[in-house]
Amino acid sequence: MAKDFSHEYGAAIYALASEERNAEAVFNDFRDVSAAFERNPEFVRLLSNPRLSASERAETVGSVFEGKIDKNLLNALKILAEKRRCGSVCKCFEVYKKLYCEEAGILPVTATSAVDLSEDQKRRLIEKLKAKTGKEILLTCKTDPACVGGIRLEYGGKRYDASVRGRLAALGRSIKNSD
Repeated sequence: MAKDFSHEYGAAIYALASEERNAEAVFNDFRDVSAAFERNPEFVRLLSNPRLSASERAETVGSVFEGKIDKNLLNALKILAEKRRCGSVCKCFEVYKKLYCEEAGILPVTATSAVDLSEDQKRRLIEKLKAKTGKEILLTCKTDPACVGGIRLEYGGKRYDASVRGRLAALGRSIKNSD
């Protein structure tokens, strides 16, 4: 089984960005790159193809991202491509995000709901969380029809489930334990 180097790469990219005092810009670029890799698994497969040489894989990454992202992030992506590790780009970003948010005093929050939240709902949720925690909020929204309604929040290593599904599950446990 191959060792996962996501932590090392993500931490190295963060250390370099922090040293160059452009951690926020790299964060924004890296978030976009991670989303692009997530949306395009066929691109990841292409960059993992053993028929392509290391230099061809690096050139492919360069042709897609050159001039659009930070040069050091681009070089890191080229290294990942050369080593056929582009499948770990999203994990590397998660490591970077954790380090960046810790340093900047930002609380990453994931909100999961049955339907997309409106911009107004997102704004109000951010305001409430900011008032409650005293931190800047980095909100990531996901949809999961299984929630049925309501919302599930994850932040600070905890999960707060106010979804209909979560409430029904809690009710079921309550009834089961009351016997």
